[in-house]
Formats: sequence, C-alpha cells, structure tokens
Amino acid sequence: MTRPHWSNPMESYWPPGSNRLLVGESLAKAVARELIRLEEVHRAFGPLTVLEGVNLRIDEGDRIGVIGHNGSGKTTLLRTISNQDQDVGDITFAPALRLAFLTQVRDIDDEATLGQELNRRGRQFLELEEEISDIERRMEEPSFYDGDWQPTMDRYQELQSLMARSGGGDVAGHATEILKALNLDQSSMEVSLNSLSGGERAKVALARQLVGLDQIDVFFLDEPTNHLDFNTLEWLESFLNRFEGALMIVSHDRYFLDRVCNNIVEVQDAHIKGYPGNYTSFLKQKEIFLQTLNDRIEKTQKEIKRLQGAMQSMKRSNKFDKSVSQKHFMITRAQRELKWLKSIKPRKRQSLKFNLQSAEKSSLDVLEFRDASLSFESLARPILEEVVVSVRRGQKIGVIGPNGVGKTTLLRLITGDLGLDSGELEISPGVQIGYFHQDHRTLDFDLTPIDEVRRLKPRMDYGELRALLGQFQFTKEMVSTPLSKLSGGERARIALLRLLLEENNMLLLDEPTNHLDTDAKEALEMALTEFDGGIITVSHDRYFLDKVCDTIWDLQGDGGIVVWPGNYSEYKSRSISSTNNR
Repeated sequence: MTRPHWSNPMESYWPPGSNRLLVGESLAKAVARELIRLEEVHRAFGPLTVLEGVNLRIDEGDRIGVIGHNGSGKTTLLRTISNQDQDVGDITFAPALRLAFLTQVRDIDDEATLGQELNRRGRQFLELEEEISDIERRMEEPSFYDGDWQPTMDRYQELQSLMARSGGGDVAGHATEILKALNLDQSSMEVSLNSLSGGERAKVALARQLVGLDQIDVFFLDEPTNHLDFNTLEWLESFLNRFEGALMIVSHDRYFLDRVCNNIVEVQDAHIKGYPGNYTSFLKQKEIFLQTLNDRIEKTQKEIKRLQGAMQSMKRSNKFDKSVSQKHFMITRAQRELKWLKSIKPRKRQSLKFNLQSAEKSSLDVLEFRDASLSFESLARPILEEVVVSVRRGQKIGVIGPNGVGKTTLLRLITGDLGLDSGELEISPGVQIGYFHQDHRTLDFDLTPIDEVRRLKPRMDYGELRALLGQFQFTKEMVSTPLSKLSGGERARIALLRLLLEENNMLLLDEPTNHLDTDAKEALEMALTEFDGGIITVSHDRYFLDKVCDTIWDLQGDGGIVVWPGNYSEYKSRSISSTNNR
C-alpha cells in the first residue's frame, strides 16, 4: 500500500501490482491507528481525469500538506475523500470516524448577523445530528419498544454526551471564545456579516468550524490562510499543532506548510506522490528525486544502446546461440524499465518567464514621508501620525500589520490616489511607479488578454503578443477569453505582465502572490530579487517576504510605522527579542 511517507524519493514509485514494503517508517508510525485508506481511486469529470490510481493512508498524527499547481486536483482530492464519491476504487473510513472540513469557499451566510452565523453548526456536527434524529424518529414508533431497545438507547445517550462534549449545544458560546483569541470579540452579535471585511468574515467562518475539534478524528482544510493577518495565522498554526487528530491541508502558504505539516503530498498529472517532512524538506527531496530519475533514465538508455550494439555484432558474426537470446531478453527488460521511468517523470509545465527591466535609475533617495498624518472620520485611530520614513534606490520593503491598519492606504498615498491631512510626501524626479492592485483594477475585465496587452503595446504584432502571453501560460483558447471569465490567478498573471511591459523603476505591489500557485510565486520571487529598482509590497505571504524583502515596515495600528532591517524571519526574531527584553 502506497503511503505518503518515504525516506528514499525513488521508493515512492514502483510498477503497478508490486507489493514492496516501505523503507524508513518508524515503529511508532507503523502502529499508529489507521483513519482513512484510499486504494486505486479514480475521479473524472466528463473526459477530464483529475485523479487516477491514487493510493493513500491517513493515520493518527499525520499532518499532510497537499500541494500542486492551480487546477491539478487538490480540492478534488479532499472532496472525493470527504464525500467518498470516487468513480473507481475504494475509500475506507475507520469505524465511527468523525471528519470536519473547512472549505476554500467559506461556508458563511453573508445576510446573517454575527450571532445567527455563530449558532449554525458546522460539518463536524452533521453526522451526529443525523444519527440522533434517526434514533428519535424510531423512538416515536410503538414497535420500537417491542424488541431489545436498550443498545439503541445506550447509543442515543452516547451521542448526546458526545454532542455536549463537542460544544454542539452552545456553538455560539464556544465560537465567541475563539473570536476573543482572534481579536474579533468587540463586534456586536447583531452586526451583519456583509458589513465585515473579508478578513473578519474569514475569522468568523474559522471560529465556527473550529468548535468541537477535540472530538474530531480528521480535519480537512482548503486554503485556510486566505485573508488572515499574521496574528491570526500564528494563532491558527499554534491551534493546529495542538490538535490531536490528523490534518490534511491544501495550501499555497509555504511558511504555513513548514510550521504545521510533517508530510507533503504533491498532486501532479492526476497522480500523487508523498514526501516525509515539511515543505522545505519536500523541495530538497524532490530535487534529489528528479536528479536520480534523470540519471536512471540516462543510464538505462545507454545500457539499451550498448546491448543493441552487442547483439548487432553477434548477428554480423553469425553467432545465433543462447547469448543472443539473452541479449534480446535484457533489451526487452531495459526497454520496459525505460518506459516505466519515463511514465513516472512529471510532465514539465511551461514555466512563467519574468524579466522585469527597470527604467533609468532614479536618484538615490526615492521618496520620503515627513511628519505625515492621515485620519478617516470612520476610524477612531489615525492611519498615520507624524510618520517619518524614507525609501532608498533599490530597497525592497515589505509592509505588514493587522487587517484594516492601512497598508493599502499607504500605497494609495504614494500613487496620489489619496492625500495627506498634514505633512509631506516627496517623490524624487525620475521615479516611475508601477502599481499592482490586489483586485486587479488596472485591468479592463471586458477585454481579452491579447487586447489588454495591446493597450500597452499597440505596435506589437499578433505573433509577438501571442508569444509573450504563451510565456505567461496562456493557451490559444485563453487569449481570446474575456478577463471577466478567467480565474483570479490568470488575471493576476495579466496584471504582472503589464508591470513587465511598463518598465518602471519603483514597484508598488498589493498582495501580488494572491491566486498564484507555487511555481508562479517562485518565478515572481526570482524576478523581483533580480529587479534593480525599488519595491514596496503589502503581503501576508511570509515566505515571499523572506525571499524578496530587505526591510520590513510594521504598521502598528496607532499611526506609527516601525522600520526593521532584514526580511520577515529576521524581523520576527528581532521583534520577539525586543519584546522579551522589555
């Protein structure tokens, strides 16, 4: 049975039907309780096969991160397991297994009040409610009491007790306690959810879903970090690390996967492959696996060529004895192995090709806020209060802070969309600013990708436009599709392509990694690292901030900005040390 735990990257693949023991599994893992088993699971939608021949076992203590490019089938894998709705194969749950599922599209009623939403029970209580209701219906029938009804009554009492222990009798009360930990308890229970920010609604959905998890065996999470600020992310990481059941998490947040997961499953070409360890460990193992696989393919090809040459020499010498037959058998076996090795080699996707060229260099001092202040009537606290900060040429700054603190507002001040109440913002001559909006508002959603690019480069011929879009993974069909019908990730790629074509020397980026899969993030990080202009980026992606930034601006929420040299991890280390020394 294929497990998502291997010590040797090549051990994860072997021909169908083989029954090899896995190497490197600890004794503790070998005796862990099995919760879910998948055997040769297939899932398709019409002619599109999304999952094929998937084998997987989930045990107690597993923290499995599920990764893969957008559209590879990560969410489908979770839904197929959760609903047990595979087309072919077997999905087996342990007896009385309880499963909770935090979906990517949050299960939340925007028209409800906060109090009404918190009183709704999540997926983790549905099975209990259904079984309790079924027993209650049977109890209403007089014939129920004709037989041995005591075991059923014992089960009914057990279910009621489990519901109470899980917090199902007071979901709102338990969820409110979680909201306190997430700093959202100040909101009235009568407030409408559609008046809350995206980050606040994400917290509400999260709080309701986390109620009763101490009685849950398996918890599925699909992109749980979307819209969460750093404080909430760190709280969630701590919560999940204390959770005693198994976790299966789809996420593009590489920092989160490093802190929470002990196994990684990659979904690619409708198959899965598992690696022990966190995301950073996965990267190292995959590199070794691919190098080992390429070496074996090359070695096998050379062996086939050598054997074929030897057999030809024998034939020319009229040596038709047993050795020719042996050579033929060896060639057939090597060709079979080569075919298998090539079949397990992941298909190479066309990678994004960024080549960010800055315009002529600006002066050494790019921009400066002097005693800058800004307030909004709707907010009791100021956005900025007598702030003094500056940006030097080539500096790469990450802007962080809680949701609603004014990070995007800071970018809009620089672009001139907003003005200060008092103080000054000086931008040096020669600074050419490019702005990546979080909601891609620089794009005309009625246009196709090719028309959007043509707006910037009207003299570029169709072939050049098509080649450029191809470098950004746009197919022939996609280039003629209106942007309104494309995914968030596809629109993000067009917005990034605009930045590439504009040739700026100062980039303002508002959540540039949202909607991008890991390959696209890595390509963007490499391009931004090599970009010799300046960058100010608002981001909740801590891995991205580590790769790109050399300075952190921490918006405190009281109108101040604290400047920290270094990337996010260095900021975090220094800020903790600073707090401990107070």
